[in-house]
Amino acid sequence: MSKTRIVLYCLMVVMVAGLGFALMSHSRPKEEEPVSLESVMPKKSDVCLNRIHHVATRDGVKEWMLDAESAQYEKAGSKTVFKDICATFFLEGGRAVTLSSRDGVLLTDTKDMEIWGDVVVRSGSYELNTNRIRYDHKAQVLSTKTPIIIKGKGLEITGDRMTFNLQTEHVVVQGKVQAVLEDFTL
Repeated sequence: MSKTRIVLYCLMVVMVAGLGFALMSHSRPKEEEPVSLESVMPKKSDVCLNRIHHVATRDGVKEWMLDAESAQYEKAGSKTVFKDICATFFLEGGRAVTLSSRDGVLLTDTKDMEIWGDVVVRSGSYELNTNRIRYDHKAQVLSTKTPIIIKGKGLEITGDRMTFNLQTEHVVVQGKVQAVLEDFTL
């Protein structure tokens, strides 16, 4: 098979996968019990890509953007496994929340995501560090059940778990919460 045909077949697969992502963004999934995303990692990939960039939009507005060093897509499980992932969620008012980690899984039918391995979340002047975080696309919520550290200007908060609602921009830290405030007076 010629190199041109191989390239054309690869482009066709990428275009079909992109169309699938776009079509799924307009459908509403049934409510089901959450699945541990790491447990559904593909053993055999249908498509493998290096240095990917994907932008998800709704009604012409950018919702999130994903960059990764590599991606492995498994059609049968509707999931994509990423290495060296960086995802940016765009909030109202032009603000953004960026997540980065070594590994991640995106369920393409629900757009739920789980990333793990040196997870860093940045929002404005704040940085959150944890080992694992989950993104629930329908609820627009980031959450983790692993210990967290949030650092920012004159602030450090630690806790056992956390949720961050991207729509309301409310953060809830729970379990052995400690806060250190610098240059703070009552």
